[in-house]
Amino acid sequence: MTIELAISPTTAALRERVREWSVQQARPLAREADRRHAAPEGADAVLAACPVGIGFPLRAKPGGQLAEAFAADGAYVVTALVQEAIAYGDGWPLWTNGGSIGQNVVKLMGTPEQKERWVGGLARGEMQFAAFALTEAHFGSDVSQVATTATRKGDAWVLNGSKMYCSMGASADYVVVFATIDKAAGRHGIRAFVVEKGAPGFRVSKRNEAKLGIRCAETSELRFEDCAIPLDHCLGWRGDSPGAGSGDRKQSGFVGAVTTLGSSRPLLAGISLGLARAAVDVAAEWVQARRGELTPVRLARIEDEFVRMDDALDHARRLVLRAAWMKDRKLTNTREASAAKAYAPPIAERVIRRAMQIMGPDGLSERYLVEKWHRDVKIYDIFEGSGQVMRITMSRERMGSVAARA
Repeated sequence: MTIELAISPTTAALRERVREWSVQQARPLAREADRRHAAPEGADAVLAACPVGIGFPLRAKPGGQLAEAFAADGAYVVTALVQEAIAYGDGWPLWTNGGSIGQNVVKLMGTPEQKERWVGGLARGEMQFAAFALTEAHFGSDVSQVATTATRKGDAWVLNGSKMYCSMGASADYVVVFATIDKAAGRHGIRAFVVEKGAPGFRVSKRNEAKLGIRCAETSELRFEDCAIPLDHCLGWRGDSPGAGSGDRKQSGFVGAVTTLGSSRPLLAGISLGLARAAVDVAAEWVQARRGELTPVRLARIEDEFVRMDDALDHARRLVLRAAWMKDRKLTNTREASAAKAYAPPIAERVIRRAMQIMGPDGLSERYLVEKWHRDVKIYDIFEGSGQVMRITMSRERMGSVAARA
């Protein structure tokens, strides 16, 4: 299969506009966002000045280039490139403007009526922020371990359990909650439910975790205590009574969670590359300003390292764009998405760490943002499928394809 990864002039121009905006307007507020563990003062004005509407998905602005870029290169390819450009300035805008994949679950699993109710407003410019509640205290990547329960009682589902690290969980208009209707059925008993803000029995027990990095990102702890919601808040619900072991893919929360995460993984990988490229450029400027203080041998070694770091990041970007290119064409990209997620964030973390080492004490100083980017990038190797899980997924995809041909 031939994959053409050249991008159109429209997309290239849009990427540069976004990158310039992020460096000039978002980066100066990065340290404040990190210290506040929340959006910085003046965030709304900065976000309003961005050439695209930030969120999942990106949104076009009047007179903007986004729709033309989507048509030329595909929504996922353009989103990967634009999000990398945003992260190059700093990642805080991506986590303070409704950054969650909850709406993707509705679009994937919902009935036409559910899609119109909870995501239909996007086409009309109406924003509803949706959170994605999967992780629990005892598991992260292993979706089959969901312990939160949903029990049918008359005309309602009653949810009991807790979730943690839920992006936008405290602020969202609704939360997509993964719960099991039958623990004995394992992953086949998992369903996805929409719990709207203010539902009785739903409370935010912790608005934001104190984290190593992406501190401004709201990652909430949620509790559901006899939380009753209507039957049609089960995604895929059509008025029938699904058997716990029916294996209905339309209603399977396990399938919905895995598929949704597979769609977003290359995009997260691309964000990590934006942070790494920023760190390389800051370190390069630092070296350039001190060339006279470095011996020829040390300078030659550092320059060689910059070349190798650029090569590694270029390879990682190709993996990201390959997975996004396939997603745009509705091609199965499980292995490619996993490869991008498994390779890019660890490489980005190593590149940023090396940039810090080149800069010496300045690399650890708050005078520069490199130390912040090093803290920020670590999570990209963990959430929405850790590197270990990605390698297991790739191995299973490979062995399955080999077995099928045997």
